Amino acid sequence: MSIASINGINIYYEKVGTGPPIIFSHGGYGGIDSSVTPRKNDWVEKLKDSYTVITYDRRSAGRSSYPDEIHSMDMLAKDLEELINYLELENPIVIGSSAGGPIALKYAFEFQKNIKKLILVNTSYRMWKNPSRIRASKELKRRHEILEKHGINKTYDMLINEPAFITFYMSQDDIDKKVSYYSKEEAKKLSKELSVEDTMKYYMGELRNQFAYIDIDFGSKLNEIFLETLVIHGDADVQVPYSLGVELAEGISSSKFVTIPGVGHGLMANQDAVNHIKEFCNN
Repeated sequence: MSIASINGINIYYEKVGTGPPIIFSHGGYGGIDSSVTPRKNDWVEKLKDSYTVITYDRRSAGRSSYPDEIHSMDMLAKDLEELINYLELENPIVIGSSAGGPIALKYAFEFQKNIKKLILVNTSYRMWKNPSRIRASKELKRRHEILEKHGINKTYDMLINEPAFITFYMSQDDIDKKVSYYSKEEAKKLSKELSVEDTMKYYMGELRNQFAYIDIDFGSKLNEIFLETLVIHGDADVQVPYSLGVELAEGISSSKFVTIPGVGHGLMANQDAVNHIKEFCNN
């Protein structure tokens, strides 16, 4: 197990393969399901023979630290910056998938001269400030205010019996179909074995992470990106609607846009998408 003590916390990371570096900022916001079981990064197998691939658990997700403080996009991007410096990566290819996309963008705005290529997968420059998330954003702000006012224990008691937050922006049918990077059955089994303290920790971490995105809208800064960029999106995506991927690509003049037809979210688990990513890295 590899740990980098950076930016005041411990970041868990894995480093495999040989060759030029690729660093990956994952999707999701933490929470029990995506933290108690290892994330399935099968796509790494397709790239590790030609590249050194670094994956890491963002703060308040997976096996990294869960600091009880307000999270921000600046903080999440700083974690990425310090990890790249800690590992002494030279001109890495930076991949941001879903919730990892804005982090990759934020880093690129400041350090694109140090990046070889940028890859943005089923993501958006305005994850929460878009028409599909208006109702969910209001609910997220309400829940985060409760956390700030009452602390972890009382907030958990107050919210544990309320509807799952995901139901505020996805239908139950879409939730059931959504692609996961972990085993749902294994996660369900392991979650039942958690202590109350760990359950509250994961709940708090997910809420903290989601709130970091609440006011992010990088639309006015996209024209600052000049490095070679791949934007890839499935046209059946209901988590991050396809139109958001289109507008992201249109905002970055140097980008190449690839549509994966008939496919929803979770493109890092899609073979066609991974093939496009590999081809883009190799060219």
